[in-house]
Amino acid sequence: MTDDPDFLNAFSMHRLRGEAPPTDLAILLRHRDALACHAGFSFDGSPDWAPWLDTSDLTESDWGDPGIRANVRATGEVCALVDFVAADEERNYYGYWRGPAHTALSQAPLVRLDNEGQFDVCGTANLAGAILIAGGDDLFDQLQSWMQEIGIGMLPADPYDLLEGETGIGPRELHATLYEKFLVEAQRG
Repeated sequence: MTDDPDFLNAFSMHRLRGEAPPTDLAILLRHRDALACHAGFSFDGSPDWAPWLDTSDLTESDWGDPGIRANVRATGEVCALVDFVAADEERNYYGYWRGPAHTALSQAPLVRLDNEGQFDVCGTANLAGAILIAGGDDLFDQLQSWMQEIGIGMLPADPYDLLEGETGIGPRELHATLYEKFLVEAQRG
């Protein structure tokens, strides 16, 4: 167990807008080294952690494409409304959807930005559940047991135990709307 108050304070400040983490996240942060071993998830509390916004792989030719420019801009706008807190080994990022309504952290649904740039609502009650579901059938029982041992409740019963929830406008829908708007602007030059 890693109980580093400096890390926890920095994480709260830089990832959660200064708010205390939800119970499951607080537990996972204290067990972050074990979580990395069990599930390949990591947390970063540094102020500049935003690998989902890295565009260094885009060429000058890419930047000349209005669709790419519109997508990068729309992705940046949507990401600004997510409190990203975790990453997996495959460069998928998980966070709390504050959305345009600036939803309170305690009410914010969990979302994932996948390594292909697509946004999805996770459909779980907490981050631990999203991590558990992400582990898939192969790791589900092992991860569920470990999470219960460290004191996390409200876990999905199986890999397909997803919640139906209302998120208002979700990140995928907002991205599509912004992309269309920014594409028109980019095509006008």
